[in-house]
Amino acid sequence: MKKTDSEIIQLLHAPKDTPLEIVSLNGGNILHQKLTAMGLTHHAVVRVLRGGGSGPMVVEVRGSRVGLGMGICRRIMVRPFFSKTVREV
Repeated sequence: MKKTDSEIIQLLHAPKDTPLEIVSLNGGNILHQKLTAMGLTHHAVVRVLRGGGSGPMVVEVRGSRVGLGMGICRRIMVRPFFSKTVREV
């Protein structure tokens, strides 16, 4: 993804090894509770470690690895995350 991309996509279609920010969770209260318990909350930064080809998608969030099924990955909307911190030279 390019730095200018601000397109929101499903986590299911996200590229590997790219920091992504969760922008919405499309589901009911039970789904929100389960994802929150795993650390997958609004504005959390995630990184796809393994795509969901023939099994669960594995993502890193808050220093932990989480396996997610395709159905849940379709309900998590993400966009590229770019740190706003400025490094001094």
